Amino acid sequence: MSVILCLCSLSSSPHCLARPWSWYHSSVSRQQAEAQLQRCREASFLVRDSESGTSKYSIALKTSHSCVHIIVAQTKTSKGLGFTLDQSSCVFSSIPELVHHYCIHRLPFNGAEHMTLQHPLPRQQ
Repeated sequence: MSVILCLCSLSSSPHCLARPWSWYHSSVSRQQAEAQLQRCREASFLVRDSESGTSKYSIALKTSHSCVHIIVAQTKTSKGLGFTLDQSSCVFSSIPELVHHYCIHRLPFNGAEHMTLQHPLPRQQ
């Protein structure tokens, strides 16, 4: 099992993506993410900027059959903006906190409910 340090307390940024998180690939396209994950093992993942106008970020995840793209929704909380994978699940104050949580806990989606984020795909330099 991979140990991934994704704690956000080291940064004052509410989104924490200014830090060099290896799994954050910024502006790669959906197709580029799929191509990169195609050669990876199951439960490999990366976070990228979403191409949809409704969300800022998306998690690309390699499953046993394909690659799925999970929208990270932004929501307002009493403390400001938060991030969630589905409105009935946990809300996190940063993307790294969300990633860290789902490295440990199963994803809340049909077809991926048995999975966690296990193998971060480092961005190519």
